[in-house]
Amino acid sequence: MGIKKLFGTTLLIALIIFSGALYFAGSAANAENEEDVDYYTCGMHPSVRVSPEEYNKGSKSCPICNMNLTAVYKEESSDSEIFYGCGVDSDGKCPHCDLGQPDADCICGGHTFTIKGEKINCPVCHKPLRKLKQEEIDRLNNVVSRVKIKTSQARLAGVKTEPVIETKLYKKIRTTGKVAYDPDLAIAQEEFISALKSLDKTEENEMMGIRERALNLADSSRKKLKLLGLSGEQIDELEQERRVDSSLILPEDKMWIYGIVYEYELGWVKVGEEVDVTVSSLPGEKFKGIISSINPVVDPKTRSVRFRAEVDNPGLRLKPEMYVDIIIMSVYKGPTGEDNVLAIPKSAVLDTGVRKIVWVDKGDGEYEGRVVDIGPEAVSVTDKEISKFYPVLKGLSKDENVVTKANFLIDSQSQISGVASSAYSGALSAEEEKEKQVPVHQH
Repeated sequence: MGIKKLFGTTLLIALIIFSGALYFAGSAANAENEEDVDYYTCGMHPSVRVSPEEYNKGSKSCPICNMNLTAVYKEESSDSEIFYGCGVDSDGKCPHCDLGQPDADCICGGHTFTIKGEKINCPVCHKPLRKLKQEEIDRLNNVVSRVKIKTSQARLAGVKTEPVIETKLYKKIRTTGKVAYDPDLAIAQEEFISALKSLDKTEENEMMGIRERALNLADSSRKKLKLLGLSGEQIDELEQERRVDSSLILPEDKMWIYGIVYEYELGWVKVGEEVDVTVSSLPGEKFKGIISSINPVVDPKTRSVRFRAEVDNPGLRLKPEMYVDIIIMSVYKGPTGEDNVLAIPKSAVLDTGVRKIVWVDKGDGEYEGRVVDIGPEAVSVTDKEISKFYPVLKGLSKDENVVTKANFLIDSQSQISGVASSAYSGALSAEEEKEKQVPVHQH
């Protein structure tokens, strides 16, 4: 079964289940909430719209499939949420204040100033501001859909929410490697040291050609060490100490471990991360180490990268060429290098393939579909349980409540209401439609 057909079937089942839940909940509340109903529609045929007057006269079934109609409620508006702006789109950043985010006075960015309350001129281009339409405000805030669901309906549908939290995120990477036996690197270190000694001897030599050749030889040796995986700091240390690392060929108190990580995991592996090393021939023993360097080149055959870790070797138990198992517990770093980052449960994200959508509980039964930017999947320890999370890069604030269960059904209801986020199946958004129509070369 194709993906499109599978999504269509899944959506069909979801719509039937959700429409049923809405019907039974709506029937119980119908008498007291009739004035809130905008129109009635069919979960299978959202193009059907029956006014409350026609519904009360007996038109309670879909004229196409004869299913019971579902109530679609009016959206409430608040005078306190009136915004004004010059209507120029931008990226939502303020060039004139340190906030860079919406506050009580403005939502800024380029020439887009939306003032809450009093109507004034744009502070940048001085054009008269006008009252913004709801869709313009939503566009500034990356809102793609809204839906109103009664509390009883949400309860029947099993809707659950969790707050956006600030926490540490981790990635446990398991890989294999071996204790270094690398005479080629030892020879390259010896060559670099010899080149440095030759360069020292030319310091007082008046023949510039000789010194230039010695300098080129030292630079060439330095580049070779980089290609073999040494970091700039390690090469500088070698330049200062001028001593070949004998642990590359013989057991020492500290040994080098060579491990590999695949290309898609590379963002998690950083110099300075801790590693735990175990050996099958030494059961129960664990060796601690630190990643000291990462190769600058990806292996084109395996799409992997080799890293080096310096590991303590008490009792000289680790021997060159031993195979080892390696665990890296990497901490996710935010855009500015911080450990604590905003995060949401993995289940909160609906991935369309083009964008990531999260449904935000705005209270009073209103849910807002919002496009967000997220980082790589990670884990966090919450309430002594390990759960999957995504770091939030843009689109959500701390303590906002996001839907983590039945968000697919809410998305389906938004399509019934005619304001779809197109998370799955249904009418594609403009971006997704454009992506879909890109011509594919065929033979």
